[in-house]
Amino acid sequence: MSLTDQVYEQLKAQILRVEKPPGAVIYEADLAEEFGVSRTPVREALSLLASRGWVIVIPRKGYLIRSVELRDIGEIFTVRRMLEPSLAEQAARSGSAAQIERLRGLIEQQETGDELGESLEAARSFHLLLAEISGSERVQSMLTDLVEEVQRLHYLLPSIGDHITSAEELRAHRLILEAIASGDPEVARRHMAEHLQEVAHTLVKGFSGV
Repeated sequence: MSLTDQVYEQLKAQILRVEKPPGAVIYEADLAEEFGVSRTPVREALSLLASRGWVIVIPRKGYLIRSVELRDIGEIFTVRRMLEPSLAEQAARSGSAAQIERLRGLIEQQETGDELGESLEAARSFHLLLAEISGSERVQSMLTDLVEEVQRLHYLLPSIGDHITSAEELRAHRLILEAIASGDPEVARRHMAEHLQEVAHTLVKGFSGV
């Protein structure tokens, strides 16, 4: 990986884990010192993060970590509901035995992860593998940002921290997997749509403090 890529990945991970929280202002010079690099890879990494919507450029000052608002949850899941039921349907039609086993292994990792980050990463990979099966790099790129935004919400909202390993969440992933493994596209689509609706509802409740 180039220095720019390394800084990008490290900084994005800090944003996802809310180590650099929404609303914080960060500066090139401080980040260069933190990561032990020159300002050039930092500037390039921040430019990439700005292009993906993770930070907002403040001219001649610094970069603002983009805040999360309630409407963001609605927008995220509106798009996910457009994409993912079709991905689950396609996986049921064309997923290989090896890909199905990878999905099964990710559910196990999600359930048994020792830390929140491990379970979140497994859940993220489960959804992104469905995009990989579709073969569309554009869809994978779009879905990556959306799923990672949901990762950040789990760190940001302590009240929903346990949701990722809840019986409801794991059951939803298993139902999707079972439909894919049995080659039932319509059932896979339906279970994915129901799963996304449930997660959106949980996040809205957590964000609203209900």
